[in-house]
Amino acid sequence: MKFRHRFTIKKGIDLTPMMDIVFNLLIFFMIGATIMQTPQIEISLPKSTSAVGKEKNENIIITISKEGSIYVNEEAVNDIDEHLNNLAKIEGELAKPVEIRSDEDVRTQVLISVIDSVKNAGFTRLGIATDTQNNN
Repeated sequence: MKFRHRFTIKKGIDLTPMMDIVFNLLIFFMIGATIMQTPQIEISLPKSTSAVGKEKNENIIITISKEGSIYVNEEAVNDIDEHLNNLAKIEGELAKPVEIRSDEDVRTQVLISVIDSVKNAGFTRLGIATDTQNNN
């Protein structure tokens, strides 16, 4: 007695496990990217119509909070002059650009004193970070 095969054998590769892995990797990298971009110091940058794209390379980032606290590469600093002079002594540091990220409500005198400290330490590449201004 011969039985008929009720099920046919599928030919080809089952893509379901591969798609599960691809979606898990996608979710992993999306969550990882948002965690890496979360700033530690809360500031609101001043607005500018000529703001340039944000580069995250080997910059030395100086952040000035609304209260006037100064951070260098997200590390709180009491004496900015001493800290920048110590950085300038390290080989190759003077060639790095310095980016100042100041809250829009910071007194101008605090910002000017930080710029003076950067220049007095010997750094020549200086930029001030801003957000783009919407013309709505």
